[in-house]
Amino acid sequence: MKELRQALRVQGRVLYALILREALAKYGKSKIGYLWAVVEPLAQVLILVAIFSSLGRQSPVGGELAVFFTTGIVPWLIYSSISSRLSGALGANQALLSYPHVTPFDVLVGRALLEATTLLVVFALIVVSLQLMGKAMAVHDPFHVLMGLLVLIIFSCGVGMANSAIRIYFDSWEKLFNALNRPLYFMSGIFFTAASLPPQAREYLQWNPIFQCVEWVRSGFFSTYQNTYINYSYAVACATATFLSGLALTQYTRHKARNL
Repeated sequence: MKELRQALRVQGRVLYALILREALAKYGKSKIGYLWAVVEPLAQVLILVAIFSSLGRQSPVGGELAVFFTTGIVPWLIYSSISSRLSGALGANQALLSYPHVTPFDVLVGRALLEATTLLVVFALIVVSLQLMGKAMAVHDPFHVLMGLLVLIIFSCGVGMANSAIRIYFDSWEKLFNALNRPLYFMSGIFFTAASLPPQAREYLQWNPIFQCVEWVRSGFFSTYQNTYINYSYAVACATATFLSGLALTQYTRHKARNL
């Protein structure tokens, strides 16, 4: 038991050091770097609101367009940031992998925790700001919002771990993945809901686990949201299978990752 506590303390210190290093590398020591984490999703929301307002479009679930797009943009950024950032995590931290206490899994977990925590805080800040401005109502069901985000984070980590393992053998994988990933921006429910789609389009898009998670988040956020088309079991199964696959690939390539 004593050895276990000691091992956990060492692991905790390793993760803390990795997260701190990642934060300094990505955002720098100035507050402006951290401010950009808020500005990027907020800018995307404002641009979409401006475009859709000029076209006379309204939120499919009622309320303000800013709230609707926030609940689509931030979940998408959680997925895209974690899945792509984990892809290059091992190469960026190659020097640290020479230390026996630092494993490839530690490096991936550290970067995933930073990305997920940052975007969850950004999401909360934007929602609270909209509420203070009178643009958003109180969250209808916080449990569903948190569960949808949690499942999305687990899925994103699985994709990111798989990306990092593939990149060990195929260095150009990150560019290819980003190209293949780009169409998902338009297919993951940022601009629409499942209920607003024609039946044939909805049938195909429901296979997209990111779309399912965005729907899940919005079902908890809006009391008027139709959750008829959310397949909770499918979303959880996709996240679990993807995470376990990514974990297995990370374990399989752990020795080669130390000698990139």
